[in-house]
Amino acid sequence: MRSRSPLVVLTLATVLVLPPGARAEEPEAPRPAPAGARKRKPAEKLEAWPKPADKDAVLLDIERLCKSRTPEMGVQARESLELAGAAAAPFLLERLGKERDESAVKRLKEVLTAVTSEAHTRLLAREFESRFLPTRTYALWRASAFPDKEVRASAEAAWARVVKQAAKADAEERYAAALCAASTGSVVGLDGLYDAAEKSWDRRGPELRAALEGVRGPEATALVVARLKGAERKQKVAVLRMLAGCGDRTALATVRPFLDESDNQVCVAAINACRGIVEGAPPQEQLPVFEAIETAKKWKERL
Repeated sequence: MRSRSPLVVLTLATVLVLPPGARAEEPEAPRPAPAGARKRKPAEKLEAWPKPADKDAVLLDIERLCKSRTPEMGVQARESLELAGAAAAPFLLERLGKERDESAVKRLKEVLTAVTSEAHTRLLAREFESRFLPTRTYALWRASAFPDKEVRASAEAAWARVVKQAAKADAEERYAAALCAASTGSVVGLDGLYDAAEKSWDRRGPELRAALEGVRGPEATALVVARLKGAERKQKVAVLRMLAGCGDRTALATVRPFLDESDNQVCVAAINACRGIVEGAPPQEQLPVFEAIETAKKWKERL
């Protein structure tokens, strides 16, 4: 009879001394490296939308999504379209341009957002010139979420068209074009983003901040700082919020005096500008007065 190896004997002994009902622990599996430690590979940019396995089924699901006579119908249609993935996107974009029911438009946008990603920025850019306003606006807005310098020319052209329309321009398209242009590294639409920072920060703050990162540097800093001349309270706050996203260190001398402001909203905006410029950190929107005073004091000592 062959003798057991020492390792086998040790394992059997370990099992024998365990309490009743207890199980021996398995060796811990190697843990993967933290996600932040890995260099993220850029997504491949597609040059054409995938072909749907069944185009008629996709069109039927889009119709069901828009009509949604029952909640179940809408849920089932959405699930089917999301399963079809990016192959459904061109048909959804086309229907988005023609749909007039607001609730249906909302559902179309939700599904489009679920099936599009950074791989589709070049394809979305083709829709910047769509004859349908809702399609143009959505494509610009969605592409802005995935900074891609290769679509800069298309975004700048979209902004130029909006500017040419002047007072007749659609406000949502103007904003989306400015947002997309900034995300690609262009400063041409900063006026449009300033308007949004002043009037719609509560609703659009996160996406504004993200897009402004695309133009962070001396050019954008100088353009934004220039707006402080003769600025009132609300305008000061808008400028400081923008500098948090696009300002470089040359802006710190301009921001520092606002850390002494007795107006808490201005002071908090200055703190967030410092956080963004120095650390690339997100804003802290709700700082109590006493906490803001202490935080501002620390930043003044640091700058």
